[in-house]
Amino acid sequence: MSKDRENIPRANMLMGSMRSMGYSFESAVADIIDNSISANCKNVILYFPLRSYDTLAIGILDDGKGMSSDELFEAMRYGSDSEEERQETDLGRFGLGMKSASMSQCRILTVISKQANEVHAFRWDYNYILEKKAWILQELNKDEVASIPYVKNLLESSQDGTLVVWQDFDVLEKSSDGQIFDALTELQNKTSDYLSLIYHRFLDDKSIKIKINNHALKPRDPFLEKNKKTTQKKEVSISNRDSSNIERQIKVKTFVLPFATDMTAEDMKNAGGAENFRSLQGFYIYRNKRLIIWGTWFGMRLGELTKNARIRVDIPNSLDDIWGIDITKRTATIPKNILNQLRKTVKDAMDIATRKQTHRGRKENVDANISYIWNRMQGRNNNFYYELNKENPLFKNVKDHIPADYHSYIDIMLDEIQLSIPIQQIYIDRCNEAIEIPEKDDRLDDLYQQGITLVESVMKFGKSKEEAIEYVMTSEPFCTKSELKGMLNNYCIEKYGK
Repeated sequence: MSKDRENIPRANMLMGSMRSMGYSFESAVADIIDNSISANCKNVILYFPLRSYDTLAIGILDDGKGMSSDELFEAMRYGSDSEEERQETDLGRFGLGMKSASMSQCRILTVISKQANEVHAFRWDYNYILEKKAWILQELNKDEVASIPYVKNLLESSQDGTLVVWQDFDVLEKSSDGQIFDALTELQNKTSDYLSLIYHRFLDDKSIKIKINNHALKPRDPFLEKNKKTTQKKEVSISNRDSSNIERQIKVKTFVLPFATDMTAEDMKNAGGAENFRSLQGFYIYRNKRLIIWGTWFGMRLGELTKNARIRVDIPNSLDDIWGIDITKRTATIPKNILNQLRKTVKDAMDIATRKQTHRGRKENVDANISYIWNRMQGRNNNFYYELNKENPLFKNVKDHIPADYHSYIDIMLDEIQLSIPIQQIYIDRCNEAIEIPEKDDRLDDLYQQGITLVESVMKFGKSKEEAIEYVMTSEPFCTKSELKGMLNNYCIEKYGK
């Protein structure tokens, strides 16, 4: 008969390994806020150092229900309550989030909680763990609590709540060459944008308020629901059984965003920015109103869906294991049966009509000052052939956004395209007047979106907005729409001022 022997993991080795779980700074912050929301908070304040000589610490304070000493001690345990029945509004999962997320960014995690005017504080110090080589959780005394950065804001509040403090940013120190304050300042803006997106539904219905220092976050709605030209399809439900064979409901709603010409600069920002607008189309997966995954089609062919479609999918936390949501809440594997249902639901909702896109062509390069997409090249015996102009701003912009190691693959793809032009079929279709011409408004909107992306890319290299617009307007296909110049100029004035 086998013999049971307890085999406790080595604290210094396991904690060190779990510090590399793939959290970004902003996703780690969000994991802490998830706990705050689960504690029924109404307000969350993030504290960043304001001056380079301030204590280099991040504080995350909520006004939730707080914790007793025993509750806080259990919350600091790695793997706490992971198997217990969770409320439907709970945003946690593995009982690892606060610890693993925090320690992925710092070496010292301190949590202070106030409940019924009693204050309790515990600390995980990775430096101390390395020294003791044991799972030693430090319980802080009153004097030690008083010295913690930002704790005054908790102690002087009349409400219960919890303060999470990060210190000793060893990972950030390495990546920033020791310039931790500058790195935290940069991360403050990035975190603001991130939280405004993933908690936009909480912020929009005012169920919670989030501040970063004195700046209140505004919801960043990726569906532009308040824009009158956003098309909203009826929400539908998909039934799915969880691992306990209980039937759960997945809610799906399809949005078709308006043309860029019908968006304000604020709309474009909410939609992800001009440079990322197209790449952020797809499914937006929410778990208890909290956005976890977005801008993915889960392997669906893009041709199946309209280019401006964004699909909101709400799943309950009871389906976490079915969806394969990981600890960081940043990735998920969608079950095939649900994917098939989503595909059918979305296609039915969109009533998609596949449109064939064809190149309109040009007789010859008539203007040397214009950067064409296709170059008409003279070959032997006065014959001509056509090749893609890889110096066109559209192609150059693609290369500017990918690592240089991959440029050769782009060239291979373009070479294959120009060698595979179906010239004979194009000629037959043209003679039969069977070439479909894109609708004017649709084509203008496409060029406007692409033009914004190019203008902003060019401006990053030190060009003025006037120079950037002129550069774009001297290239094909933008030069074919003279009205684009005024539209791009208006966009830049609205965003950057005169």
